[in-house]
Amino acid sequence: MSGSPTPAVAIAPYASTGPARMIKRLLGAATALIMITASAVLTIIPAHADPAISARSGSFTIRGAGWGHGWGMSQYGAYGAARKGLSWKQILAFYYRGTGLSKMASETKIKVWISSDNDNSLRVLPTSGLAVSDTAGHRYTVPTGAKYTSWRISRSGAGYRLSYRTSSGAYVTKSTGLTTGTWSFSTRSKIVKVILPNGSVRPYRGTVALIKRGAGARTVNKVLLEDYVKGVVPAEMPTSWAADAVRAQAVAARSYAVRLQKFAGNSGYDICDTTACQVYRGMAFETSGGNAAVRATTGAIVTYRGAVALTQFASSNGGHSARGDYPYLAAQPDPYDGLIKSQAWIRTLSASSISQAWPSVGTVRRLQITSRDGAGAWGGRVKAIKIIGTARTATVSGTTFQRMFGMRSSLYTVAEDPT
Repeated sequence: MSGSPTPAVAIAPYASTGPARMIKRLLGAATALIMITASAVLTIIPAHADPAISARSGSFTIRGAGWGHGWGMSQYGAYGAARKGLSWKQILAFYYRGTGLSKMASETKIKVWISSDNDNSLRVLPTSGLAVSDTAGHRYTVPTGAKYTSWRISRSGAGYRLSYRTSSGAYVTKSTGLTTGTWSFSTRSKIVKVILPNGSVRPYRGTVALIKRGAGARTVNKVLLEDYVKGVVPAEMPTSWAADAVRAQAVAARSYAVRLQKFAGNSGYDICDTTACQVYRGMAFETSGGNAAVRATTGAIVTYRGAVALTQFASSNGGHSARGDYPYLAAQPDPYDGLIKSQAWIRTLSASSISQAWPSVGTVRRLQITSRDGAGAWGGRVKAIKIIGTARTATVSGTTFQRMFGMRSSLYTVAEDPT
C-alpha cells in the first residue's frame, strides 16, 4: 500500500506465491538480523553509494531481503512476534509507534468495489426473498420459480433495467416500478450470490448494488465493517498462523479500511477489493481462524492523536521497516521479521534483459546503486541505481528497477560475486 490516503501500490501476497503483513519500548535499540545464507548475516550500515559492479558472464547477481514496501507492519514479523509471546496489542504498538486503540460502532458499514465483476451489469443467483431496492426506499421482490435461472441489473439510459435469464439463455425484462436511483440486491439471509463474468459464483454478505459510472457501472458490496474484515483477513494472512498475529492483521485491516473510507470521494465506493487497497474475497473465503480473530478484536482500530492511522502492512520488511509518511510509520530494526523463516532472496539478471528494458543505454556493462534510504541492510532500500551501458548511462529509481524485474522489494544490493 502507498503512503497516501488513496494507495496504489500492491500489498505483497503470502504463502506459496510469497508471504501474504509494545513491546512497549524495550526493543528501541535492538539490531535486526536476518540470514542471507547459511553463513552470512545482513547488517545495518550507513546509506552510501555502492561501487559500480561489472557483469560477470553476461549477468548480475542481486541479493535482497523482504517482500513488499516495508511500511508499517511486517506480516511475517507479526507472526514471529506472536510466537515470542507478544499480544496483538503489543504487536500493533511495535509496528505503529505512538498509536493507541479506539473502537468503531458495531453498525458501521463499508462500501467495497467488486472489481472482478467488470461487465457493467450485476447478475445474481435466485434465492428466497431476493429483492431489488432503489435509493428512494422502494422495493421489488422478484418472483421465484424454475424459469428464473438468474437475475440481472443493467443500465438503461439514465436508470436501470431488471431482467431474468431463462433456461435457454435468453434475458427477459421485468417491470419493477423503481426510480432511476441506484438499484441493489438484498435477501432475507443477508447473503447475495453474485455471478461473475467468468461464470463463477461468489457470495457476499450485506447488499450488492450497481453504481453508475459514466455510461457503465460498478458492482459495490455494502457490508458491515466486521463482516468485511472477515473477508479480508484470510486473503492477507494465513489464519493458521499464531492467533495474536492474525488478530493484529484483523485490526490493521479494519483500521486501513476505515482510514480509506474517510478519504473516499464520489466514486460510489469506499475501498476496492484488490492489492491496490487490500484484498477482499467475500463470504466464501472466510475461515474459522480469521473469524475468531475478528471477534476477538471486535471494532478495534489503530488511532494516532485522535485520527484513524494509515495502518499499512506488507509481507516482510527484511529486518528493518521503511520510513512512511506519518510519524507512526517509523524506520526501525525489526527483530521479529526473520524469526519464522529467512526473508532473503536472490535473483540473477542477464545484462541483455536489462538492455532490453532500457535499450537507449546500449549493451549494459555495469550497475551502480547511487542512493539508499539508510534504513536496513546494505545501507537501506535503493533510491537510485545507474545502468551503465556502451551508449549512455541511465539513472532510474530503485523501485522502478525492482518492479521491472519482479523483485520482491527495493531492499537489495548488486553482488560482486555472481556465484
